[in-house]
Amino acid sequence: MNVQTTPLLRYGLVGMIVFLLLAGGLPVSQVSAAASSTNVAAGRGPHAVAVNPVTSRIYVANADSDSVTVLEDTYGGGVVTVANIDVGTTPYALAVNPVTNKIYVANADSDTVTVIDGVTNNTIEVDVGILPFAVAVNTVTNKIYVANLGSDTVTVIDGATADMDTEAVTATIQVGESPFAIAVNEAANKIYVANVDGDTVTVIDGVSNSSSSVSTGAGPNALAVNPLTGSVYVANFYSNTVTVIDGTTGDVSTLNVGITPTAVEVNPVTGMIYVTNTTSNNVTVIDGANHSISTVSVGSGPSSLAINAETNKIHIANYDSNDVTVIDGRSQTTSTAAAGTNPIAAAVNIGLNKVYLANFNSDEITVIGEERAGDSEPNADLSKISVSAGALQPSFAPEVFSYSIEVSHTVSSISVTAVTYDPATTMRLNGQAYSGGVSNPISLQVGTNQILLVTAAADGFTSKTYTLTVIRAEAPIEYRPPNPPDTNTSEKTDTFQPESEDVEETASGATLTNRAAAFTVKATAETNGKAEATAMLHTESLMKAFRIIKGNAKGSQTILFELPGTEAIRNVGIPAQVLTAAASENPYALIKIKTENASYTLPIHFPTLTAQLKQLGGKLEHATFFVTMETLTDAAKEQMAEQAKTAGIMLVGDIIDFTLSIEVDGSKQVFTDFGRTYVSRSIVESGPKRNRVSEAIDPAQSTAIRLHPQTGEFSFVPSTFTTTNGLTEVHIFRTGNSLYTIAQSIRSFDDLQGHWSQTDVELLASKLIVNGQTETDFVPEGNVTRAEFVSLIIRALGLEEDSIPAFTDIGETDWFAGAIGAAVRAQIVSGFEDGTFRPNDTITREQMAVMLSNALLFANKPIAVAGKLLPLLAGFEDKSAISSWAQVAAAQMLESGMMRGITEHQFAPQDKATRAQAAVVIKRMLQTAGFMNE
Repeated sequence: MNVQTTPLLRYGLVGMIVFLLLAGGLPVSQVSAAASSTNVAAGRGPHAVAVNPVTSRIYVANADSDSVTVLEDTYGGGVVTVANIDVGTTPYALAVNPVTNKIYVANADSDTVTVIDGVTNNTIEVDVGILPFAVAVNTVTNKIYVANLGSDTVTVIDGATADMDTEAVTATIQVGESPFAIAVNEAANKIYVANVDGDTVTVIDGVSNSSSSVSTGAGPNALAVNPLTGSVYVANFYSNTVTVIDGTTGDVSTLNVGITPTAVEVNPVTGMIYVTNTTSNNVTVIDGANHSISTVSVGSGPSSLAINAETNKIHIANYDSNDVTVIDGRSQTTSTAAAGTNPIAAAVNIGLNKVYLANFNSDEITVIGEERAGDSEPNADLSKISVSAGALQPSFAPEVFSYSIEVSHTVSSISVTAVTYDPATTMRLNGQAYSGGVSNPISLQVGTNQILLVTAAADGFTSKTYTLTVIRAEAPIEYRPPNPPDTNTSEKTDTFQPESEDVEETASGATLTNRAAAFTVKATAETNGKAEATAMLHTESLMKAFRIIKGNAKGSQTILFELPGTEAIRNVGIPAQVLTAAASENPYALIKIKTENASYTLPIHFPTLTAQLKQLGGKLEHATFFVTMETLTDAAKEQMAEQAKTAGIMLVGDIIDFTLSIEVDGSKQVFTDFGRTYVSRSIVESGPKRNRVSEAIDPAQSTAIRLHPQTGEFSFVPSTFTTTNGLTEVHIFRTGNSLYTIAQSIRSFDDLQGHWSQTDVELLASKLIVNGQTETDFVPEGNVTRAEFVSLIIRALGLEEDSIPAFTDIGETDWFAGAIGAAVRAQIVSGFEDGTFRPNDTITREQMAVMLSNALLFANKPIAVAGKLLPLLAGFEDKSAISSWAQVAAAQMLESGMMRGITEHQFAPQDKATRAQAAVVIKRMLQTAGFMNE
C-alpha cells in the first residue's frame, strides 16, 4: 500500500491498513449495479478508515494532521462531519469495536493507542510498544491487539474495563521481526501476526497468550482469516505468493499470485479470497473451497480493497489511477468509479450499502453508494448478530434464521448484539422490547437454552424470527492422579550446585561470572608448545541466564561470559542440549564469549547448527559445543606477515583461528555449515599499548581479512571498527570460520584523481574488494559486465566460490565460474529463461538493483518497501520502463539511498552501469548491511 514519506519520521517506513469488516445485510438478489459517489473533507493525509455499522459513523485516521475525523452517515441521508479529534502522533491505523462503541487508533510516532469513546468522543492514551503499525479487535473477548513494528511485539489491551480511565495493557507478546499486519479469528480466539522482515506469521492463543510461528513466503505484509474454514491467507510482498495456513490441520501451502501483493480480504459469505497486486495492476481471486485461481485486471496501483458481502461487490482502491474498480463477485465483470487523489484505504458499511475511500493526497473521503431495487420495500432482515461468548454456528448470514452456540460451564450468562438493516425495524428479544446494542445478560442453565429474536418491519406485517440455541457445558469432573516419582535428571548435577552469584542481570541481558563455569589450564608442555585454557559452562547457570533474559527487548538478550587469562588457545564448552532448547524458547538470544584479545558472538537462532545438534538424537544430552579461539604465535605468525608484505599488505593485529566444534563420546567434529547465518566475532587491538601499531587504526585504510594458509592469499571480510579509550575492536562478519586478522593497505589510481568516485573506489581498493584494470588505472567510466559485478558482490559478502553453475554459456575454465556458482547458491542471481547467464553482457541499472537487493536479503538486511512501492517510483517519468521483476528492487535501492535516479525524474533502468557506479553501490551495500563503517 501507499503513503507519503512524511509520516513515521523516526523510521522512514510506511505501511498498510488493518480493516475491520463486519458482515451482514441484504441478500445478493436484491442488488443492482447502479452507483453514485460524493466527496467529504477529512484531515491532512487520511490514511486509514473504519466504520461502526451500529452507529453508521465513519472514523478516518489523518496521518499528517494527527487527528481522527468522525463522520456520520444516515439511512437515506448524507454524510456529515461530527467531530475532529486530536490523537497521538501519526495515526496510522485504526479499528472499531461495534459492541462497545470504542475506537482504537494506533499512533506510530508516539508509541501510543488513542481510545475514543464513540458516544462522547472523549479519549485516553494507552502506551504500547515501539512504532504501533496495525491494530485489530476481538469483539467476542473485547481484547485489542496492537502490532508494534519497532519492538517486534504485540500489545494486548483489555477493552472490558468499565470507564475510560482504566484501559489497561494486559500483556506484551514477543513476535517475529517487524510485525506489519494483524488479524483475528474470533471463533477460535486466535490472533495472526504477519512479520514482514521475519518471513513468518506468529499465531497467538487468545486465552493463554502463548505463541507459535509459521514460516511464510518473503515479506508477509497482509493477512485475512476465512471465517467459513478458519484458514488464513497471507500476502507475501517479495515472493509474489500467498501462504495458506489450513484452519483445521495447520498445514501450510503456497499459491502464486500477481506481482507485489499488498492486501488480502475474504468474502465471509462466498468464501472467495481477493488479493490486490500493486505492480501487476490486477486482483487475484482465490476460491476458498479448492484454491483455484483467476485474475481480474483493475486500475493502476491497486493498494487496498473492501468487500460488501451483501452485494458481493469488491471495491479496489487504485492509488495511481485515482479511481475505484468495482468487481462483481458473481461474474467477475468490472466497473470504475472516480475517487480523490491517491485512494489508499477503503471500508464498507453494509447496512447502508456504502463504501468509504480515504484519499491520501486530496485530504477527503469518497463515498460510493449503490442503489438497491428493494430500498422502498419493507425489510425485517438483520444485518448482524453476535454474542458475548462462544461463536455462531453457522456463521451469520441474513438468510439463515437458526444458530447454535456452545459455551463452557464457566459461562453463566450471555449477551446478544443485533443490528437491523432498516433502522425503522423493531426487535423483541425473548418477548421483551429490544432497541439494539449489547443486550442485558441472559442467564444460562446447564444444557440447552433457547433465545428468540423477532423483528418487525415498519409496515407492521413483515416479520422474521431468529433462533439462537445456546448449549452450556456440564461442570468438569476433576481428577488428580498421584504424583509420580521424580525421575527427571536433565537439570540435575552431582558435581556442582551454582551459587547465587553465578549469573548477574545487566542492561544488555545477563553476565555469567566465573562461578558459572569449571576451568582447566594446560601448560605449553602438554599442548605442543601452546598454553590452553578451557571453561565448561554449567547447565544450571546457563539455563538461569536464559530465564533472566526471556521477554527482554531484542537488544537486551545477550549472555556474556569472559574467559580470563592470556593462553594462546581458549575454549569455552556449552552444553549442546541447552542450545537446542533455547533455539525455540529464546530465538533472539546471543551468547558472547570474550577473551583478552577477541570475542565470539554465537546466535541462538542458528538453523544449521540446531539441525546438526538434533541429529545426535539420544547422544545430545552428553554433547558439548565448543567455541575455540587460537592466537597464532612465533613462526606461523611471522610466515603470514611475510606473505602479506609481499602482497603489499601490512598486518596490524593478532592472527586468530576461530573454530566451532561438537564433542560427544570422545569424538570431535568441526562445525562448518553456517548456511545463510552471518556470525560476529571480533579482534581487539589497543595500538601502542600492545606494541601492535604506532597509532590508532584508520578504518578507511584497514580491514579484516581472511588468510588462506595453503595458497598464501588474503581476502576481504565484512568488518566494522570501533575505538573506545584507545582500544580498537574490529567486528568481523562471515558465514564461516577461518584465520582472521587486521590489515592495512593504501591503494590509489592515476585516472581517479578528481573523479567523483575517487574516495569510494580507493576505499574499496584499500580493503581488497576492487582492483584496477592495470596497476595504475581503474578506468572508472568503463562498462562493467554481469560477471564482474557478481564477482564484486561475492567478494564483498565474504563468500567462497562454489561449484560451476548450470548455465549453457559458462564453462569450468571461465575465471568467473566459481563466483557465479556462489551467487546462484546464495540466490543472488538466477540467469535467464533460456538457460544462459550472459556473463559478458554489460550490466544494466535494473539488473544491478536486483542483484544488490538479493545480496542484502542473503545478509538478512532486506530493505522494507512493503506499503510504499508506488510512492517511491511515482516521481520517475520512466517508471513504466522498469521491468516488473525489477520494480521492488528499484524501490529498495531508492529507499535505502544505494541508488538514485540519473536525474530527478529519470531512473534509466536500461542504462549500462560503469565501473565507478558499480564500486560506489557496492560500498553503499556494505554500509547498508552494517558490514562497513559509514
